[in-house]
Amino acid sequence: MKIDKDILAYVSSEKRESSIVEGTEGTTIGERFSFEEYMVTTEKHPYAEDNTEEAFGIITTGIEPLEITESGATITGYINTERRKDVRLGTYVIVPYGEEDLFARIWKMQYKQEFVVDDATEIHSRRMLRSNTTDEVDYKFLAYLDPICILYPRGKGLARRMSDRIPRPNTSILPVKDKTKIQTGLNIPGEGIFLGHLSVGGEVVKTHAVPPTVPYYLRNDYSIGDPLVFRHMLVCGSTGTGKTFLTKNILRQFMAEENRYNVRGTSARKNPCLVVLDPQDEYSQMLEDNPELTAHDEFSFRSEKIDLGGCVNTRTFVAKVDGQSYNGRSRAQQMEFTIPFEMVRNNSWLMAPVGMTDLQYQGVELLLDDFFKKAGDHTYDRFLEHISDDLTRDNYVQSGKVHEASYDGIVRRVRDRSLSRVFDQPARPIDQMLEEIIRPGQVSVFPTEYISNSRIRDLITLTLMTIIVDNKLSTKLNTPGETAVKETPIILALDEAHRYLASTSGEHSRRIVSKFAEAARQGRKEALGLCLITQDPQDIDDTVFKQVNTRIILNLTNDAAIGALKVKKEYEKRIPYLKKGQMIVHSPDNSDMVEIMGLQSCVVKHI
Repeated sequence: MKIDKDILAYVSSEKRESSIVEGTEGTTIGERFSFEEYMVTTEKHPYAEDNTEEAFGIITTGIEPLEITESGATITGYINTERRKDVRLGTYVIVPYGEEDLFARIWKMQYKQEFVVDDATEIHSRRMLRSNTTDEVDYKFLAYLDPICILYPRGKGLARRMSDRIPRPNTSILPVKDKTKIQTGLNIPGEGIFLGHLSVGGEVVKTHAVPPTVPYYLRNDYSIGDPLVFRHMLVCGSTGTGKTFLTKNILRQFMAEENRYNVRGTSARKNPCLVVLDPQDEYSQMLEDNPELTAHDEFSFRSEKIDLGGCVNTRTFVAKVDGQSYNGRSRAQQMEFTIPFEMVRNNSWLMAPVGMTDLQYQGVELLLDDFFKKAGDHTYDRFLEHISDDLTRDNYVQSGKVHEASYDGIVRRVRDRSLSRVFDQPARPIDQMLEEIIRPGQVSVFPTEYISNSRIRDLITLTLMTIIVDNKLSTKLNTPGETAVKETPIILALDEAHRYLASTSGEHSRRIVSKFAEAARQGRKEALGLCLITQDPQDIDDTVFKQVNTRIILNLTNDAAIGALKVKKEYEKRIPYLKKGQMIVHSPDNSDMVEIMGLQSCVVKHI
């Protein structure tokens, strides 16, 4: 018999000399050699948990060394074969330290060969195409973790801090099944305005709690500053992605009876007034319950503090327009109004929808200023008579105040049929209806779909924006209506916001945007919250856009729109693939950036 010298290395020299003799071929290895006995330890890993059967795998150093620095980390996990189907990019995990936990997300996944095989050959490819006998155990499945924070006990709850500890090799990588750990790890408030349920890759995250979902709330109290609604909100997504459906569900939460906000300069707390500028005639349905909701839906909603059902204090305010009448969906009380030309006195940009050049706009401001200094009624018809008078024309042209071509252009623009159809119509002036429009706990909807002329629609929208913004910023309140605007918390929902707050070169547009940006900056102080709804966020002026703290992003395919939102790269790539109801929430003062799923049912009527 020929003895392997490597085996002999394990045998003492004395044993080796005495044991290897002729005729021992029939003896066992154990009889011929004395090996050191290896004892398998039963000691429990210091950070092991009782639920290791649920573990995805373990922390490994076999591929790359574990590393954590102030600028990043390298933490690699080996995923067991039976759990590989459950792991997704973005999956949240826990790595226990004992009393503390590392809260992390999977940012990269990788297969590596278990055995060295050249599988990039023609023969191997054809063999696998005919009969793929590959087994999961033939490959290492690796998950790379991005540490988010360390969770540690504080008092009776949990707190989080930056990731300042490195996990021990071979520690379990566990799914997060504790709702409190997820909410603390992502800094999600435990209550507030419900937006949706936490999800990963379009699948709602489930825990061991009842109910198992993780609700995502927007902070709505004064515990660490003003409610975030007054830091403003943006809902953006391509046409057909469910912006209106989602926005109805969100706005309905603000109208809960117990939801009240502080009023500046007083000790009063009031319900907000929701004002909706509605170009598609969809929000007046907030009056009505959703007849399709089941008893199970209602039970589920209430268990997560989701308000549902119609807002009984819903009113529809309809602009009186010559030749047009509203026959829309609203079953709410309807009130007609007109826009008095007197409002143009301090808001010359209300003439903007007729499309003047900068020179014409400067000229019309001079004409309006002189007109309003005259005695008598200041109506649209009288202003048209004023500028159509030849003596008036000669006065402005010959004095050089207005160029001849510009003056004639102004007259043509002011004669625009759209202005005569909307100013000074036989209805109550809107500035005399403010006490009825702005009421705590009321939803005031202004539909414009029934108006075929886009210039008239824009004029009505600009008028409403002007009334609210001017009175919120004003320090002089002359009427009870102006006081109502000033002293009532207001949420202004502006659909198609890009049409009115766009970055343009025109002087009148710059003034509109400037005033609206100032209102946005004063929102926290004046209890004015903006909810901007758009499919073109890139068109909203930067001075307004920068004031928006909460950005709710649905599916977008426009690269310019996606780039304008300035979200993390890993989320930016997902935006074109978001399903209906799936969204990304970027709200730095509320939580880490997350993906959530909205409700599958609308809490109010939606057609």
